[in-house]
Amino acid sequence: MFKFFNTYRLQFFIIATFIGLFMLMSQTHSNEGTSRFQSVVQTITYPLQASVNSIASTFKNLWYSYISLIDVNEENKLLRQQLLDMEEKMNQHIENSVQFLRLRNQLLFASKKITEKIFAEIIGESADNNHDISLINRGSNQLVQRNYVVLRKEGLVGRIQSVSPFQSSVQLITDHRSRVSALIQRNRIRGLIYGTHEGLEMRQINQHANIKIGDRIISSGLGGLYPKGLLIGWVKEIRHQKHELFKTAILDSAVDFKQIEEVFVIVPSKTDSHLFID
Repeated sequence: MFKFFNTYRLQFFIIATFIGLFMLMSQTHSNEGTSRFQSVVQTITYPLQASVNSIASTFKNLWYSYISLIDVNEENKLLRQQLLDMEEKMNQHIENSVQFLRLRNQLLFASKKITEKIFAEIIGESADNNHDISLINRGSNQLVQRNYVVLRKEGLVGRIQSVSPFQSSVQLITDHRSRVSALIQRNRIRGLIYGTHEGLEMRQINQHANIKIGDRIISSGLGGLYPKGLLIGWVKEIRHQKHELFKTAILDSAVDFKQIEEVFVIVPSKTDSHLFID
């Protein structure tokens, strides 16, 4: 018997404890109607319950914070997209305004001249770095022909080199193969404009010629290709060696060839063979 009790003493102890607690709960009550057993249990379990409540509250707050962060992140994505859309629209408005002002000036120039002009846009450039060739979006279907003069409000650009039905290539006067007969507007001294790929030079100027920095250089009309009076540029430097027969003038071109976007192709007039720049 003792051996049996010793073997199962833990079980007997647990059963006896529960019986005692049950009897205590059944017989003894506090004034508020709460059993002492319940009070003891609450006292014992309070720290654990408080910890569980704290953990649950913390988890709940973290969950709400996570949900809030998701909402804020979505709002930020939406705001960023709206900002990008606004920037794109603003950029388009600015581009439209700049293009409007640029085209207005060119079209006002076109309206002042009785010579027929074909408006064209630059759509490409030569892949060959040795030549200054631009491609325009007008061709034989728009009555463009080879050797037609190309210019802008600012001055002479070049000539049509080749034509296809819907586009043409323009040889710029800065091309190293280009030659333009020219003269100094102030005193009518003649010379020849050479393209240097990087700019323009007026060569074959008589060594005794009176030429000054700032002199305006215009086309002379000799040779029949370019009409007389087209502005080419201004003298910015004069080069001459005593043993040389000619002077050379380095020019500031009237046209900024690095920023050309639109040009006019001049259709020769049967009744008016000369074209002048204001």
